[in-house]
Amino acid sequence: MPTSKVADLKREDIAAAAKTFRSNRQMTKWTVIVEGRELPARPLVLRAAGVFPNDSTNSHQAIAILKQHGFEVRYEGTPLREESREESAQPAIEDLIRTL
Repeated sequence: MPTSKVADLKREDIAAAAKTFRSNRQMTKWTVIVEGRELPARPLVLRAAGVFPNDSTNSHQAIAILKQHGFEVRYEGTPLREESREESAQPAIEDLIRTL
């Protein structure tokens, strides 16, 4: 469970933090696109919440928050599939299983 400051983030908080976010570290596996910039997901969420880097919020929790606010999330540079696409693939998989 993310800490309360992280859980209470709003889209505007994340966008504001992204404007001034700078990192000289290697890009992380989980990234987010904010206003055309690809940024490390967890560090951005932690910066937006104003918590320390050793906060207990993990990358998957940060990703869930970013997706909840409508940001495009990527894993190793590849955009994640949207939930609606995954749901539409479900009947096709079930049909395949039935034919086997």
